[in-house]
Amino acid sequence: MQVDSETWFALVKIAKVDTATLLKESKRLCGDDQWKRLTEDLPAVLEAMGHPVGDTVDLELRSLDTGKAKTMTAVAMTGANRERLRDANRSSGRPSTGGRPAEASPRCTAADSRDDLVVLGRLLDRRFAYRHLRSVDLAALLRDANSRIPDDGIDRDAFARVVDDVLRAFGDGHSRVDGARSAGVHYLPCLVQQVDGGHVAFRADRSALVDADRPFLVAIDDVPLERWLVAAAARATQGSAAMRARQSERGLREIGELRAALGRPAAESVKLRLRGPKGERVRELPSASRSPAYGDWPQTTTRRIEAFGYLRIADMVDDAAFLDGLDASMRDFRDTAGLIVDVRGNGGGTRDALRRLAPYFLPKDGAPVVGNVAAVLLDGDSPAEVGALADRGLWPPAWVGWSRAQRDAIAVFVKTWKPSWKPTPGRFSSWHFLVLDRADNPKAFAYDKPVIVLIDRGCFSATDVFAAALGALPNVRLVGEATSGGSGRAKGHTLPKTGVRLQLSTMASYRPDGVLFEGNGVVPDVAVATQPSDLIGATDTVLQRALELLR
Repeated sequence: MQVDSETWFALVKIAKVDTATLLKESKRLCGDDQWKRLTEDLPAVLEAMGHPVGDTVDLELRSLDTGKAKTMTAVAMTGANRERLRDANRSSGRPSTGGRPAEASPRCTAADSRDDLVVLGRLLDRRFAYRHLRSVDLAALLRDANSRIPDDGIDRDAFARVVDDVLRAFGDGHSRVDGARSAGVHYLPCLVQQVDGGHVAFRADRSALVDADRPFLVAIDDVPLERWLVAAAARATQGSAAMRARQSERGLREIGELRAALGRPAAESVKLRLRGPKGERVRELPSASRSPAYGDWPQTTTRRIEAFGYLRIADMVDDAAFLDGLDASMRDFRDTAGLIVDVRGNGGGTRDALRRLAPYFLPKDGAPVVGNVAAVLLDGDSPAEVGALADRGLWPPAWVGWSRAQRDAIAVFVKTWKPSWKPTPGRFSSWHFLVLDRADNPKAFAYDKPVIVLIDRGCFSATDVFAAALGALPNVRLVGEATSGGSGRAKGHTLPKTGVRLQLSTMASYRPDGVLFEGNGVVPDVAVATQPSDLIGATDTVLQRALELLR
């Protein structure tokens, strides 16, 4: 990477994602299109990896001449830059089509596609933890999928979307096709999000609402918004109410595909009917050529606010510097009158942040606390018991690594714990437990002031576990919106004839109160609805409510 006219740098991290992970995950998601997708559509690749970005991104670099580190913040991810990369790809023999895939995806024969649907059915029956969570008629789903395959074959991207639709019917946010790409040409030229009072349209760069006096979107192309949301919901993961709502509003960006689903004609522009205190107004805007990104939100930083500490955690990572930074922040906040931990928009990652922070908030007597319970699907590949969920910090009661206090905590816990959904007997391991203990972090001290954790629909996976575990502690309250809900320990599979790659969850995971994460998420103790001005950073209603509760 050349930053100026003379100096070349190696990329160490982009948007907090290290280069090794970026290359590994982009290869997994994009296959042979890896380089093209990285250079020409990096925001989409990062979003598929669970690290959505906005119009700017932070870079960590290392000089190839001196070896010195360099950090660049808020580097613009502009269309002009992508065009230069496309031109470079052209000159190197890599064709481009202005933002859409340069080459048609490989053609799959009807026979191969239908054979892979049979394989998919077997995988779902044998390797999928949530196969029987909902009353899903798999046979009917596969018949419908077969009917969507033309006799003369189907391109792989289209087949991937067929498979993805099957997976989304089961309501598990982790089980999906890797890198399923849109077939659309036109995209909504703004973002939409549900807030108090309705759905608001705002600019993709969050600089303003589409119409400050009429913030609420009520129709698109003269069709009521509710019909568009129903069409988008049909393509969403059928999980918790929060997940369905979030995916539906985000699905509105695929305006070209939704028009086809609703029998509407294609168009180069979009008509938005907006409503507010000053009545209604129709604004016609040109369609976007690529899907706008919601990005990391809220864009705030760890700091003191009045007499309180504010700890922003935008990602759940296992980076040592990040985890040490949590300890440093807690030391800085030791004398505060209360603490706000903001994980809104955090789509998950690892459980290291939970293990590092929870010891500060445990009961005064320091007794260990069970923060998560799970069982793993026994599919022939996973160990039957000990170590099956070691990668998630979960162990069965018989594990020799427990301390006496931890073993006692489990014994007391299981006397009253009841799962809301019972996995199929004989198909799953015994219960495994995540136990939070002050011994997990020798640097931790007892922070006995009130703690508030801010959550919303953007919280998922490891952040669900984080919120549920901390929310079960006596000194912690959850404030905001319900989370999306998910904790599945996904495992990858490849359909043999088409090469479509997919993920299937392998464990059933529960909150400390016994409620399954899938389909439920985590509910706040104090619900606070987002306001239109929050979407562009003019206000932060949820944060202000948390401050009121602490004062």
